[in-house]
Amino acid sequence: MTMTLSRLVYQAGLIIAALLVLAGCAGQPVATVPSLATLPEMETQRQRLTFEHDDQRHEMIGVLRHDDKALRLAILSPQGQRLLTLIHDDSGSRFLQDAAFEPPFTAEWLASRLSWNLWPAPAIDQAFESNAWSLQEDETGRTIRYRQRVVARISGNPACTLIDDVEAGYRLYIMPLSDSNSNSDTDQTAAPCLTP
Repeated sequence: MTMTLSRLVYQAGLIIAALLVLAGCAGQPVATVPSLATLPEMETQRQRLTFEHDDQRHEMIGVLRHDDKALRLAILSPQGQRLLTLIHDDSGSRFLQDAAFEPPFTAEWLASRLSWNLWPAPAIDQAFESNAWSLQEDETGRTIRYRQRVVARISGNPACTLIDDVEAGYRLYIMPLSDSNSNSDTDQTAAPCLTP
């Protein structure tokens, strides 16, 4: 079934609106991202990203890659259009210039949020040394604070991770997508991501 241009524009607008909710915290000081050397090796991951904010829900696809030189996150529309690519390496964090829109947040801000979920706790603690950020980890998950103020909570499991950004007022659910069948990926984007 061919999608009309107006429907594509509408869906792209919804996705961009979802990303705009991230702007609320973008002006806050950015947490230091741990060293790439402390991130365990991982295969390329395809993920369903579900943003919730003000009773609205928006679905995207993320493709995450990591090697010893860089971490890359490509954010795609559900139809597969590349919207934004984040690169984090020894030179810092940046967006590739082929973005479909100008993001309302910095690459450093997005990379710091990714690090809270991906890196082991000791690496985050080391990155937070001698600054106002702190990590508390227990059986329920992780709590990130800035000057003792709760910024975010990360909970869940490998099948469904929840990043609850308290300050920005949004929730991001991350659920792995199967690479075995592209049609099942499409079907999964409509399935709810259940937390424990």
